[in-house]
Amino acid sequence: MKKLFSALLARLRQPKWRHGKLGSLLMALAIVIAVLVNIAMQTAENSLGLRQDLSFNRYATTGESTRAALARLENDVELYLLYQNGEENSQLLQVLSHYATLSDRITVLPTDINRNPGILTRFTGDLDTLLEADSVVVNCPATGRYRVLDYGDFYTQGYDIELGDFVIEGISYEKELTEAILFATQSSVPTVGFLQGHGEYTLENFSVLAELLESNHYGVCEVDLLAGGSLDGINVLLLGCPVNDLDDTEIEKILSFTQSGGNLLVVRDYTDPVEKMPNYLALLRSYGITPLSGVAVASEKDAGSYYGEPLYLLPYMTNIDMNLPLLASGMDVLMMPAACAFEEPPEAGTGDLSLSVATALKTGPNAYLRNVADGQDTIEQQSGDRTGELPLAVYAHRMHSNGNVSRMFALGNSAMLMDEYIYQRTFSEQFVIAVMNQLMPENTISLDVMAAPAFRPALTAGSQHLGVGLIIALPLLCLLTALLVLIPRKNR
Repeated sequence: MKKLFSALLARLRQPKWRHGKLGSLLMALAIVIAVLVNIAMQTAENSLGLRQDLSFNRYATTGESTRAALARLENDVELYLLYQNGEENSQLLQVLSHYATLSDRITVLPTDINRNPGILTRFTGDLDTLLEADSVVVNCPATGRYRVLDYGDFYTQGYDIELGDFVIEGISYEKELTEAILFATQSSVPTVGFLQGHGEYTLENFSVLAELLESNHYGVCEVDLLAGGSLDGINVLLLGCPVNDLDDTEIEKILSFTQSGGNLLVVRDYTDPVEKMPNYLALLRSYGITPLSGVAVASEKDAGSYYGEPLYLLPYMTNIDMNLPLLASGMDVLMMPAACAFEEPPEAGTGDLSLSVATALKTGPNAYLRNVADGQDTIEQQSGDRTGELPLAVYAHRMHSNGNVSRMFALGNSAMLMDEYIYQRTFSEQFVIAVMNQLMPENTISLDVMAAPAFRPALTAGSQHLGVGLIIALPLLCLLTALLVLIPRKNR
C-alpha cells in the first residue's frame, strides 16, 4: 500500500499532471462538492424552512396563528399552483413552499394547465373566482372540500381619495391560504341557516350576504321548519325580517336549538309588524331584546351621524369586545338606511344574571324615532316622538342551565346586509365577519391576520439634524487631518 501511494504521488508530480490533468481533476472535484452542498442546502430548506424572508413587507412570513393552525392539521392538504407556458409565479411558489415546511401534511404541486387540462374540470371556480394561471387550489382529499384562490383573493384594496377609485393596497397571502386550509380540512363547516316560511327574505334576496359568507368559508342554506326542515348542523339561524309569526312547534325547536348552543341572528326593518307576532316577539325578549316601532331619524345637530339625508344613518360603534378591532383599525364606517331601533339594554348586573345584553351600534345623541303609525306622511320630528340615543344593533349572551351558551345578535336594518353598494362604500363586510366571529367563536375560520403592504412606502424626510451634521463634519474632518499632517512639517 505504501509503495502504491508513493507511486501515485510520484505520478502526480509529473509536469503533465501538475499543469493539466491535476488541475482538471481538482476543478471537477470542486464542482462535485459545490453541487452536493447545493443539494444538501436545498434539501434542508425544503424540510426545515431555513431561508429568511428579507423582503421589505415580509410577504412570505407566517405568524403564530398560522403555525398553530397548521400544527393541528389532521388531514393531508394539496396546494396546486396553476401556471401556464412554464411561467410560475415565483413569489407565490415561495409562499407555498414555506407552508410545506411548516407541516408534513401539506404538499405543493405546481401544475401546468396546458399539460394538465383535466385539473380545470376536476376543480371549478365560481362567478367571482376563475380557475386560471396564478390560481391556487387548496384541496383536502379526506373531506372532499377545496377552495380556489385567484389573484384578486390575495390582494386587498383601499380607497385613494386623490384618484377617486379603489387601488391595490396590501398582500394577504397568509390570511387567505391559512383560512382556505382550515376550511378544506375541518370535519364540518360552520353553517348559517336562513329561516323560511314566514314571508322572510330568501337566500336569493340575501345573495350578497351569502356570497360574503361563502367566500369567508361559511356554509349557507335555507331552513323551513314548517316543511319538516331540521336545525341539525346549523350553527347560526338567521331570521330575516319575518312578517308572519312562528308557531309554537317552531318556537320549541328553536328553543331546543339555542339550549344546545345554537345562535340566532335577527334582522328586522321598521316595516315589520312585530306587534302582530307574539311568539317572535317573545323569542327576542327572552334575550333581553325589545324592538321599537318607528323609523330612526338622525338630527341635524349630530353632524357625522348621517349621510346626505337624515334617514341614511351612519351608526356609531360602541366599545364592546366585538367592535374593538374594527375601531382600532378605523373600520367603523357603516350605513343603515331607514333603520329601526331597540330598547336600551338593562345595565350589567341587573335582572337575569345568566343573560348579558349590550348595544353594538347606536345613533347620535339627538336622534328621534319617527312613529310612522300616526298617519303623518313626514319624517320631521313630531311631538310625542321618542328622542335621544337609540340602539340600532344589540348583542345578547345567555348561559343556559345545562351549561351551554347561546348568543343573539339583532340588527335593525336589512339593507346593510343586502345592498352591494353599501358593501362597496362602507366596512359592512368586516362588520359581518366580526358578528359571525362573535356568534360562533369556537367555529370561526376567519383569522385576524393583517395584510402586508403591497408597495414599498415612499421615502419621507425625517429629522435633518443628522444630515446637516454630516455635511459640516466631513470638511471639518478633512481640515483637521490636513492640520495634523502640515503642522509637524512646518516646524522642521
